Amino acid sequence: MIRFAPATLPWMVAHNMQIAWRTRARGSAWQRMVVYGLLGAYVMGGVAVAWTLRDWPIEPTPTGLTLITLVAIVLFTFGLSQALARAEATLYGQGDLDLLLGAPVEPRVVLWAKLLGIAATVLVSEGMFLLPPLVPLIVLGHPAMGGAIVLLLALVMVATCAGLTVMLMIVRLAGTRAARSTAQVLVALFGGAMVIASQAMRFGSGSHGARNGFAVVFGWARAHHLGQTGWASVIGQAGFGNVLADAGVLIVAIGLFTGTGLVFERVFLTAFQQSAHLGRPARRAARAGARSGMRARFSPSLVRTIMAKELALLRRDPQILATMLLRLVYLVPLMLVVLREQGALLPALAFIGVFVTTQLTGDLAWLVISGEDTPDLMMVAPIARALINRAKMLAAVAMATPLLALVAVVLAVRAPVLVAVVVPIGLAGSAAAARIQLALERPMPRKQFGRRNKGASIAANLLVMLTALVLAGVSSGLAWWLTAD
Repeated sequence: MIRFAPATLPWMVAHNMQIAWRTRARGSAWQRMVVYGLLGAYVMGGVAVAWTLRDWPIEPTPTGLTLITLVAIVLFTFGLSQALARAEATLYGQGDLDLLLGAPVEPRVVLWAKLLGIAATVLVSEGMFLLPPLVPLIVLGHPAMGGAIVLLLALVMVATCAGLTVMLMIVRLAGTRAARSTAQVLVALFGGAMVIASQAMRFGSGSHGARNGFAVVFGWARAHHLGQTGWASVIGQAGFGNVLADAGVLIVAIGLFTGTGLVFERVFLTAFQQSAHLGRPARRAARAGARSGMRARFSPSLVRTIMAKELALLRRDPQILATMLLRLVYLVPLMLVVLREQGALLPALAFIGVFVTTQLTGDLAWLVISGEDTPDLMMVAPIARALINRAKMLAAVAMATPLLALVAVVLAVRAPVLVAVVVPIGLAGSAAAARIQLALERPMPRKQFGRRNKGASIAANLLVMLTALVLAGVSSGLAWWLTAD
């Protein structure tokens, strides 16, 4: 193990990487074995592909340049999502900046270590996808493809700069408190950007023959000569090992990374010092505002009170917001296609609408019912326990209802009769999921929600999934029967 001198930049970068690795390595030994097994299988698959292509000529043809450009765009969006998530966790999630900036370490070293740690984390994430097939391809007869590694390094630096810039803009516009939630929402959107874009292009193209949205994107890019000529071809040429192109993208990326680091150092330190001076009055004002609006948050209705409480807690927890948004992001492409076509897509949307709504209600019900940080207060409250449980179930169902309503609106455009099928079944699934979580209640602190395998009941999760599959299958079958010609 390499040991660096304390309080130096390499020492701080290694520290940040160690924290990131510990965060990702959480889980049981069985889970780690599964992950390592899948990674090993992926590496072996990459070796097999490289062995097959060892004698095939790989040259910068127009189609190849377009393909490399599209891959670079995908890697950039994925890297931007990872950089934004890591920036949020590093700057606002770990809570160690007060200690580090107050320690006998240069503030410049602390902030540059944070920035380099974010970039290293993005590099590891993208390298796990790209390097297993690429390195064997380079070794087994295509050394020019080493330019793809240089291109990967450049993309990681640019994506890190973009992610950090977006994070600082969020803090500037929305404030530190809302930055975490907003950042997590954008992470989900950037992570599904290519999926949404591919289906949106297919939706707008009017093509009914191509069922693969990515095929539509590739066809459009090739028809418009994306990345084939001029400056746009530099990315593709760099991926195929053109020395000048590799040098160009690397110099631009290093310059952008250095400039972003200098701006980050100045802007973040200024904002941090201002927050230190103004934090105490701001906190007093926030507490005063909370006291003044306390009565408005309570009502004679227990359900409304509990729902207001849960919605307030959801707004403060970015991880939960991101989890729920990810369930919605991947419904958007299907909804776009359904508005254009019918066929088997309407039953598919009915299936996904009921399934996702039931699963989401199960998550929310676990959070509301079992994820209670103050169970003692609930036990001594002058309200019957059954009434509290009923109110929590209704709150969980009500919070998941907007998703079902969104699916119903899309179905109403093409087949209004399906609304009468999907909505009742979806509500039944939501009620069943909430009832299962209540019956198999397993109290756990709310912060464990992000690790469902440790906090929730395995039996409850399996029963909710089975219920969702059965009811979604019933709704899909009825939708198929009602829309069949």
